Amino acid sequence: MRWRWGLALGALAVAGAVAWSIRRPASRPNVVFIVWDTVRADHLSLYGHGRATTPRLDAWARDAVVFDRARSPGIWTLPSHASMFTGNPVPSTGADERWMWLDGAQLTLAEVLKGAGYATFSFAANALLCKETQLTQGFDVVTNSYRGRLAALAARNTRSKLLPADASHELAPLWRPPAHGATNSEWARAAYKEAAPLGVEATLRWIDRQDGPFFAFLNLMEAHTPRLPSVESRRALFDADLHGRALTTDASHIRLHFANFGKDFPETDELEAIRAVYDAALRDLDVATGALIDGLEARGLLEDTIVVLTADHGEQLGEHGRFNHRFSLYDTLVHVPLVVRYPAAMAPGRVGHPVSTTDIFATVLDLAGVPSPPVMARSLRDAADRGVVTFLDRPLEREVASVRGVHPDIDPAPWLREGTAVALGDEVWIHHSDGSDQVYDVAADPVQERNLAADGVPEHLRQVLATWRAELPPYDPSRRGPADDPKAVRASQEELRAELEALGYASEDASKD
Repeated sequence: MRWRWGLALGALAVAGAVAWSIRRPASRPNVVFIVWDTVRADHLSLYGHGRATTPRLDAWARDAVVFDRARSPGIWTLPSHASMFTGNPVPSTGADERWMWLDGAQLTLAEVLKGAGYATFSFAANALLCKETQLTQGFDVVTNSYRGRLAALAARNTRSKLLPADASHELAPLWRPPAHGATNSEWARAAYKEAAPLGVEATLRWIDRQDGPFFAFLNLMEAHTPRLPSVESRRALFDADLHGRALTTDASHIRLHFANFGKDFPETDELEAIRAVYDAALRDLDVATGALIDGLEARGLLEDTIVVLTADHGEQLGEHGRFNHRFSLYDTLVHVPLVVRYPAAMAPGRVGHPVSTTDIFATVLDLAGVPSPPVMARSLRDAADRGVVTFLDRPLEREVASVRGVHPDIDPAPWLREGTAVALGDEVWIHHSDGSDQVYDVAADPVQERNLAADGVPEHLRQVLATWRAELPPYDPSRRGPADDPKAVRASQEELRAELEALGYASEDASKD
């Protein structure tokens, strides 16, 4: 069967085909820290997925350390980035849905490296990586795909990936809003999210202007809804029939949000289409990241650069009746990729026990030879399996209110609870504030279908959580400086709230005191 694919993604505008002079090694290694926003590990071919979603990553990771059981500290962007940037667990940073701000007293990786003589640069397609949240404190240069000179280019790149027959998401030409009228996703900023090629180009251009060691951070958002994979990636991963279903399956954020509550849950063929589109979006990330690696290598910088690739959290694609990245602590949300490449100090290989991406903070400083401030993070060069804890803060009631307005029968209680997921060896214990427990052997049951909690929660898992709580640095609002005043913070976030609602997040005015 012959069929048309539509518009193709333009060539990556990176200087990979140019001959670059090889630079002398810096006094300290450079650092490139890449976050693939909303990426779960088990859909990467690097971790055994059936589709070839990450062929470039698969190749360059042969010279890297691949962590097979890496876990995120939180389940959404703000708390996870705050932990990775500070080296402390989510409750210690104070950054959550009720206080969308990283206090100035929190010392970030960018600030530490800047103090050691590094030039620092941030590129982000996610609205949360901005001055309005202070996640970007310590970066000399802060760039966002939805602001400034990059915005027009990002919007054009996003439009180039829209297919005329697509009705599957909020930006698609043929999409129609649901009859119930709920609109928790306006998607104003999503028009600028398809920006990985631009982020790579901007990063390499900035690197070309540096004479000493540099720290470059990139947040790339192609895997986040609405997903608009390129024609090339669709063609590479699925056939015409699946392509047609992908265009007609409503995978909009609002539909999937309602599906979390059992309303209009996708059929089996729709689930297949939703997951295939997600995979194609991963391939777009892989292509762009491959171009970044090529750019570093062409400049003679790769061997003198610590390259870290991870995700802030995963994504639920219908497993356990869940979508997006809310309301749960299953491995679909918590198990993320983590690859660290610096052969000069870390021999290539794979690590099979659970580690936390919070430890990226200490690992980078260890490899760079920069002293670390006192934090809970530990260098990943330490091979010990101490166990890992992921924290879920209590969601806001408004996340359920949009559904209850249409379906009053929804009971909000099961959704409005905090929790922790504890991983040690092959075991995972999920504990919620309502007293419920789930225990899984993820080696024998990777999709977490067989809850073993009836046999009791193993004491060694309880001990991991007890130790984590005992060592947890307390969040102290009294350490806030003048710039952290609740009124000033709320005023700075008025535009941000609209942007977050456009990305499907919720917020409220109440501050954490």
